[in-house]
Amino acid sequence: MLLHEVLEVHAEAHPDKEAIVFHDQRITYREYLENVNRVAANLNRLGVKRGDKVALYMGNSPRYAFCYIAAASLGACAVPVSVRFGELEAGFIVNNSDSSFLAAVPGAAGIDFLDIVNKIMPSCPLVKTIVVIGEPSEVDRVPGALPAGELFGEPGPADMEALASARGAVREDDTAFMVYTSGTTGVPKGAELTHKNLLSYARGQLSATGVTGDDTLLLDIPVNHVGGGVMAIIAMLYGGGKLVMLDQFNPQEVLETIQKEKVSVLGQVAAQYILMMMVPDFDSYDLSSVKLAVVSAAPTPREVFVQAKEKFGIYLTNGFGMSETSGAITFTRPAENSLDVLSTSVGKANEGVEIAIMNEEGMFLPPGEEGEICIKSDAVMKGYYKRPDETALVMTGDGYLHTGDMGKLDEDGYLFILGRKKEMYIRGGENVYPPEVEEVIQSHPGVLFNAVIGVHDPVMGEVGRAYIVPMPGYEPVVTEEEIKRWCTERLARYKVPGQVVFRDALPLSPLGKVMKKVLYEEVKGEGPAAG
Repeated sequence: MLLHEVLEVHAEAHPDKEAIVFHDQRITYREYLENVNRVAANLNRLGVKRGDKVALYMGNSPRYAFCYIAAASLGACAVPVSVRFGELEAGFIVNNSDSSFLAAVPGAAGIDFLDIVNKIMPSCPLVKTIVVIGEPSEVDRVPGALPAGELFGEPGPADMEALASARGAVREDDTAFMVYTSGTTGVPKGAELTHKNLLSYARGQLSATGVTGDDTLLLDIPVNHVGGGVMAIIAMLYGGGKLVMLDQFNPQEVLETIQKEKVSVLGQVAAQYILMMMVPDFDSYDLSSVKLAVVSAAPTPREVFVQAKEKFGIYLTNGFGMSETSGAITFTRPAENSLDVLSTSVGKANEGVEIAIMNEEGMFLPPGEEGEICIKSDAVMKGYYKRPDETALVMTGDGYLHTGDMGKLDEDGYLFILGRKKEMYIRGGENVYPPEVEEVIQSHPGVLFNAVIGVHDPVMGEVGRAYIVPMPGYEPVVTEEEIKRWCTERLARYKVPGQVVFRDALPLSPLGKVMKKVLYEEVKGEGPAAG
């Protein structure tokens, strides 16, 4: 089955049911399908064909969803460009993806997208068509650009006939969505996700979490990642539920929206839940509709699980996944698990997912033993676009995706994450996984955020360096000595950071992950004496 065919099924079964809510727009499944067909017919008329790449330089909105599903319905591929990207990042994505079509809004959050579009065009020679979704004066700013009506206007009968013909050639193994890896440790790569990948993933997510067509999911994270682009948009499309979109995350607005729309499903990173719970009048909102609150993308401290239980009345659901697996392919089960399991494990494999722990030689390891987490599933990507070398490194002849993450399985099949293979450092011959140390530091009441990396040490080889953002208003202000004392009481001595650095903020990706590559670059700039 293909993405647009799923939409057709829901539009036929419950045409007047709300599919997408965005501010004052309330779009039914019939209208969802009509808009997708309209955009698809226009894309086809404008020359987009099977195998083409359609770059979407726009944020969270119904029009993004229309363009995404419409492009995929032609056998083309939607390529999201983050609204937070500047010239270099946006230019890289559009050029590296070989996008031939670019749809852009004028700007957001103080960033002038059209200025960026004009600057990157000389380095993106394959772009043939640009549509600016804005006012005529804004369209005029980009030479040769077409107005939004060319994409969202009513197509003629001949265009609809041509659309039906074009869709007849589309296959489930065609790439539908190409999401670039976050690049927290290197140059971004385009993970090609097919119709089959996306629908297989959505089936597993809904089965594991118990989400159905009766649910309302709030989307307040970026749509250029699998969290927004798959776990929200595709999962709700597959399940036939309601998707409530917000332009961006604002703690107060999220609480108001949960109350107003009776949101039942949340999917956020730990930092978002923390910021929501810090809203002064949090307790005045009716959040009783929330039955599932997923936290992913980065390790979550036990204290956040405890606070969320007090505030929301439910435990958070933990998950593990990546761009290459279309989303989170494991989830905990709050109704079945103890707090210890919920706050330390990332759960069991979804339906249709096999997890294996392997050693360096590719041998399967038994429960309890630590090794690399490897995944086999129809949700695993086709490969990295134009990177057969990188693809071969992670998708080997054994049929598994080698994630580069270290972990272990227990006897019941629960997965426990130890850290990135590349982030592990060796202090005096002992392996240290930063997430374990970060979790202990994060449990200190005087710490807002933290990150730990390994740095060179002339004696021990490597030692840990902890970067810490202090909790505002906490007294007494946390010190290096206090952090080391806190860790010493809770960790083996070789895991206690040798250095502690305080910062006002840490470099974060759009999904709230610490951009450790920035910290590594800083250390590199310090020279061989660092540490």
